[in-house]
Amino acid sequence: MADHAAALQAHGHGARSRQTLGWAVPALAVLLVAQWLAGGANQGVSSALAACADAALAIAVFVLAPAQSRFWTRARGPFVLLAAALLWAALPGLLPAGLARALAMPVNPAADRFALALAKALATTLLLIVAGLLAYRDGSARGLVRVLTLAGLVYLLWAAADALDWLYDSARAARYSGTIGNPNAAGIVFAALALLAGGFALAPDAEPPALRGAALAGSAVALVLCALTGSRSAVLLALVGGVLLLVRRWRRWQDGRPPLRLVGAAGLVLVALLGIVAWATPVGNRSVYLPEDAGSRWAVIDHYTGIAQAQLLWGHGLGSFYDVNQQTLTAEVAPLYWNFGAAHNAPVQQAIETGWPGLALLLLALAAIGWQVVRAQRDWWTVAPLCALIAITGSGMVDIALNVPAVAALFAVLLGAIWGAALANGAPRVRRRVRARGVRGA
Repeated sequence: MADHAAALQAHGHGARSRQTLGWAVPALAVLLVAQWLAGGANQGVSSALAACADAALAIAVFVLAPAQSRFWTRARGPFVLLAAALLWAALPGLLPAGLARALAMPVNPAADRFALALAKALATTLLLIVAGLLAYRDGSARGLVRVLTLAGLVYLLWAAADALDWLYDSARAARYSGTIGNPNAAGIVFAALALLAGGFALAPDAEPPALRGAALAGSAVALVLCALTGSRSAVLLALVGGVLLLVRRWRRWQDGRPPLRLVGAAGLVLVALLGIVAWATPVGNRSVYLPEDAGSRWAVIDHYTGIAQAQLLWGHGLGSFYDVNQQTLTAEVAPLYWNFGAAHNAPVQQAIETGWPGLALLLLALAAIGWQVVRAQRDWWTVAPLCALIAITGSGMVDIALNVPAVAALFAVLLGAIWGAALANGAPRVRRRVRARGVRGA
């Protein structure tokens, strides 16, 4: 009787806590959309405001959320590694100049950019944790991903209207940069939204037909907008993610798999549609130069890897890329790299700014999160976010996607949603295995 009363009390407390934080997921989605609309939050003032808004949301969630001791306990490994990565990156700007020189650290690195870069790194980490906590409390990524997808559809309406206006003043060879201001960053956001909307349309849950239709139309619009940006990597990654999404859904069809011929025909229609769109947009024109551009992009990564090697331990300091790039220009490379604001490879830029140990700590934190996700039981609502994460990661390896705060924020929220759902569902899976062994042993 006492156990039953305790269970009822806990259930009532959980219901009240969900009502208390019912605003958090919509607020998180609105925050992301606002950053996409504000030029990707990629300028000094907008990035500072975005970091403050991210931090304020995180603080509000942590304060208003009841104690989630199991979440913090299960997530302690990645927490420690993320905190260590942030601390390592912050040390050159926090230690006294004399001590920094004694430790061979860069002294007063990027004085006008260090604080802002640290604030953006902290804000992105907080978004990851907030998304993880919210998904953990719901026991699934469904609520967060669903609201984010619906908010993305509203954003796509705005972007489509903006693109129609842009088309009146643009030649066929021009590239659409969306509301973010950079074609490649805009392209990968559209690719991620296309995958999220496609996942919503294919969801096995009982979603209203009208919403499914809107999601399907939104996915098609996002693909067209992605092609208009002329980002070849974004279009390719969207196509790869879409194939993974369709294959996963076909293998897990709940009410009987559709005929393979129907799936194949649908796939051919999709590929033909993308081919026509690519031919009619800047993607087709730019694809002619793909081999040459691939070679030059590899040269860029090799060049900046060499710069990272010059400061193996501490790096040059957060936010220092622009200054370091200007200081290392020579007559040979200046015509190529004089206007670069990023290394076009997220790990290499991380190594330039925080050293190889800083990069290693961050990669270990992400690997720890990935390990917890792999070990947990997953549902459909983690598939589309995972495909979107793969697309953003792939873009970050060859372009500036993850250097744009709004894109990094989307990456953090999607990863947090998958991670929180995994933490909520990982332990029960382990317990079921233990019980199964006990039954077999008996």
